[in-house]
Amino acid sequence: MYKLLIERKAVKFLSKLDAKSYRIISNAINKLAYFGDLKNLDIKHLKGKFTGMMRLRIGSRRVLFTVDQIRKEIKIWIIEDRGDIY
Repeated sequence: MYKLLIERKAVKFLSKLDAKSYRIISNAINKLAYFGDLKNLDIKHLKGKFTGMMRLRIGSRRVLFTVDQIRKEIKIWIIEDRGDIY
């Protein structure tokens, strides 16, 4: 199980969501803690200016994160709508 770290910008985005959207996104983020077993999550490695990061797709929203295999940590950097993040 991985430890989840969430940056301030991501927390700010989550705080502005309605209850249903918050629940959906937080459930998907909590599934990331079990990084070895990600069968139902849409995750891709990113290229370009986001090289080294991964993205989790949740509908029209994107969660950008990095994984530290040694420390067993997942750091969530940004959560935004698709059009605003890329």
